[in-house]
Amino acid sequence: MALGSVGPLQARQPDVIYGRKYGLALTMEVLTPREQTGCGVLWVVSSSGMSNRDQTLLPSFEQRVLPLLDHGYVVFAVIHGSSPRFQVQDYVQDVRRAVRFVRFHAPEYGIDDRHLAIAGSSSGGHIALLVALDGQDGDQDSQDVVERTSGRVQAAGCFFPPTDLLDFGEPSESIVDFLLRRYGVVDPGLQFFDLDAATGVRTPIEERSEVRRMLGEISPIGHVTADGPPTILIHGDQDTVVPLEQSRRLVDRLQSLAVPARLVVREGKGHAWPGWESDSALIAQWFDVHLRAQ
Repeated sequence: MALGSVGPLQARQPDVIYGRKYGLALTMEVLTPREQTGCGVLWVVSSSGMSNRDQTLLPSFEQRVLPLLDHGYVVFAVIHGSSPRFQVQDYVQDVRRAVRFVRFHAPEYGIDDRHLAIAGSSSGGHIALLVALDGQDGDQDSQDVVERTSGRVQAAGCFFPPTDLLDFGEPSESIVDFLLRRYGVVDPGLQFFDLDAATGVRTPIEERSEVRRMLGEISPIGHVTADGPPTILIHGDQDTVVPLEQSRRLVDRLQSLAVPARLVVREGKGHAWPGWESDSALIAQWFDVHLRAQ
């Protein structure tokens, strides 16, 4: 059943501003189902670091959020600062801000702020997992009430996400080396910087050891703890863009600490195989068990 007058979507609120940076507005699309469960899902809109509202208007996006709406989840389609102007450090900061914003405004959207999940695919899945596993409390010294709000989520569901950027392709091969070997170029979103908080000046990080340190910091697998959120990952076993081992390794690490985790492997499927969006139903079912029941 499609979105619209006869579908599960009751209302779509476009261009909700959840933050501002460098004179730009950070926005999200809020999709409210006809029947609500009191839970919310933040979907990270991101493809190779590109993020914009146009992506949320595509039929493929409708297909991936439809099962969540069918199950009664308010969906917050989060648009982060986009490549090449911004980098992965910005993406994570933006999405973490979005979680805080949704939690602070939860009553306005008819949801319980203790029942938030996060989801995404590929680079969006990477960002979602990093925010989920590196859950951060609010900054009580901030003058911004949103920043004083917790940035933690209670469940996660992602498709074919990078999870270990230090061990990505060949043994001990970083994602930077992997991209250089395969494509001869590195995603501009994987360029790192040191930020001077007082002046806002960004100094590029180029020394190899420092780049590897940053890759470790933004690897979800390095942030797994025993109190991590229940997580489901869906991945094709013929994926040559993000190896299946990325999802398998993270799920193994979560399960070793008794965190509820599941890996669904799609045999014969590559990266973003045709029709992958329908598997969002599995994520909705996972949230039914591990989000609604909390």
